[in-house]
Amino acid sequence: MDKQEQLWFFFQFLQEIEKEMSKEEKKQVMIEKAINLKLMCDYVVSCSYGDIVLIICMLHDYVKMLDELRSDIQWKVYYREKFIKMADRLSEQIGYDYDAALEKCKKKLGQEEKSSDIGEDGLALTMKYGRKRKGEK
Repeated sequence: MDKQEQLWFFFQFLQEIEKEMSKEEKKQVMIEKAINLKLMCDYVVSCSYGDIVLIICMLHDYVKMLDELRSDIQWKVYYREKFIKMADRLSEQIGYDYDAALEKCKKKLGQEEKSSDIGEDGLALTMKYGRKRKGEK
């Protein structure tokens, strides 16, 4: 899969995730005690369940893309682990399974690809009905 196809898959995956979210899941999630150490104050941040799911997906996808581009020690040892831990921690807190959602999306996209040649199906049906009409005459 080349880079453009991979990006297209990631965007399709995120769209599938958004489609599956119900109105209930779009309710706000409160993140309390987000502390700014420089200003020494804390905040309450709110975002939707869907926003957190998208953050988790983007972190995983970002790691996959950078794995192909970078091989330096700093990426492998520090940043990669930091992003994966962040995504895993968020997933655990909201009960989201990224790997299961990814497999479900791959299966769905695989089924769409099998039936994506509508032109061929239309041509086959035209030939089928054309033969029947010739037999009737």
